Amino acid sequence: MSELRLGAAALLLTTLGLAACSPGTDEPPAKSAKPANAAAASAPAQPVDTSKLDNPKPLPGDVSLPLPCGGELVLRSVYVLAQGSLDDREVNLGYPFSEGEAGYQQSFISGYRRDFINGQFSLQDLSPAWQKAVAPNLPELDQAGPLKPMMYFIGKYEVSARQYAQVMAQAQSLASGEAPPACQPDTTAAGRLPKVKLSRFEAERFAAVYSAWLLKHHRDLLPVSGRGSKAEDGGVGFVRLPTEVEWEFAARGGSAVSRQELEGRLFPRKVQGSDSDGPLGDWAVFNQVAGGTGQAARLMPIGTRLPNPLGLFDVIGNAAEMVQESFQLVHAGRLQGAYGGFVVKGGNYLEGEGTLFTGMRREYPLFGADGTEQRNETTGFRVAIGALSAPRSRYQELFEQWQKEGRLASLTDDIDAVQDPTKRLDSIIAATADPRQQAELGLINEELKRSVSLIGRQREEAAGNLIQSAALVAETINNYNIRLTNLRNTQAEAKARGDQTTVSMYAAAIANGRAALDGAVAIYIDNLASGTRYTDAVIQAQFQRVKEELNRKPVLGKSLVSRATLFVRHVGEYRQNRRADPATILKELLASAAARPS
Repeated sequence: MSELRLGAAALLLTTLGLAACSPGTDEPPAKSAKPANAAAASAPAQPVDTSKLDNPKPLPGDVSLPLPCGGELVLRSVYVLAQGSLDDREVNLGYPFSEGEAGYQQSFISGYRRDFINGQFSLQDLSPAWQKAVAPNLPELDQAGPLKPMMYFIGKYEVSARQYAQVMAQAQSLASGEAPPACQPDTTAAGRLPKVKLSRFEAERFAAVYSAWLLKHHRDLLPVSGRGSKAEDGGVGFVRLPTEVEWEFAARGGSAVSRQELEGRLFPRKVQGSDSDGPLGDWAVFNQVAGGTGQAARLMPIGTRLPNPLGLFDVIGNAAEMVQESFQLVHAGRLQGAYGGFVVKGGNYLEGEGTLFTGMRREYPLFGADGTEQRNETTGFRVAIGALSAPRSRYQELFEQWQKEGRLASLTDDIDAVQDPTKRLDSIIAATADPRQQAELGLINEELKRSVSLIGRQREEAAGNLIQSAALVAETINNYNIRLTNLRNTQAEAKARGDQTTVSMYAAAIANGRAALDGAVAIYIDNLASGTRYTDAVIQAQFQRVKEELNRKPVLGKSLVSRATLFVRHVGEYRQNRRADPATILKELLASAAARPS
């Protein structure tokens, strides 16, 4: 039955226009000064290393799916720490332009805005080979903790002309059941150019044909969201265009960079032995003529530059890239409610350096003036792996998370889950006989739960800030103690010399230092009391997030992780005892500093 359904699906794909994917003669004239197809046509048809056609720059953590005729499509994993499938992470997209900056007058297109991101796959949802590849890149978490890495997968490179041709050659065979065509692999450098001059519909048709081919021949290699004992219970992966937030979060560096770096104009470009970012030209293909280098603007093969922090190539410049959504304007820090053409991300090889930034986006029309599907000389795409968001195997988990997130008991330990007012309101609504009153109460209940969820998110962020702040206070206490120790040693030396004047001077400095130390300890204990105002689940979840962020800081990070770990333990003890002894706290803080590895 599954083969019959697959055949019907493939036939439907053909009906939707698979045959139209071959180049036509009714395409609009090129608008660029130096079109990509001209560059491809002029490129020498010299063979290249076949082992590097689809993955010219292998990296640890690469995963791949097979392509027809022995090729492969290489992907990179992107993770988000979340409490499950219904959780997500708030991220900022675009850029907050200042007046006078390039892009300021188009802030309504690419301006600063809020969005949310999560992955669809846990580590257990992946094939053994993928698990082995991606596990080393995941953070080390307490298995009993509330958070786990949820992943999505996005193309390491833009889809090349060679890959596009290999997949689309299978369309007729999938639709008709005929034998697939003989392989005619393209091993030229021109075949490694990103596939451009195709419509948004053709990019989606590529994803549909590739998905059908994978499901028919390599279903076992695809990830399955909510993988369970029964294959049909989970959501098997399929190929699609990435969403805009998936694309931009990954392009910015995702969880491989700090929050500050994530919101920068350009992704971090680390150079060994330097504190400054390297030149953008080492990471992106763009028009450098204005800069005086004389380099012509032309499309380049995939992977010719350096990767971003997540291991993605050409997210800035080279071919601009289509994403899944229709275009929406930016309004008041969010996307506005009207929908237009389609979104293109990252800029292209004709752009100048001053106009490029990671969150760059443009609106392109779906159709040309003559009614044909719009194709552009500078626009291509990369793909992502999607799956069902709510497979049957996750229904219970999703329902429990949905019920929990709107409860007042999730905000504080002072409210018992059984006596939660929102839960009692549910019971009242269910027992109401008047349908109209029941509907009105239902709306009020939903607004209440929405407000509770909003407050809960704000409290989670505040708890994370508290943990970081307390870790810094603990570090300050250690620094004060080092200073006090040095003052006492110097005073002892003066006393040994019989220098009473110096002894008296240092006595005053020691008294001031001790007062500062005691004040810092008092602030730390105040933070412990504040920590008990959040549920233990919130403290533990935010500690995992803070720990991940601090571990990215090369020097101070390890020390602050040690401080934050001790603070969370102290909060738990304060929650039980409702008090803390300053001398004991100071002793444990100093002991943790002494035990910390250098």
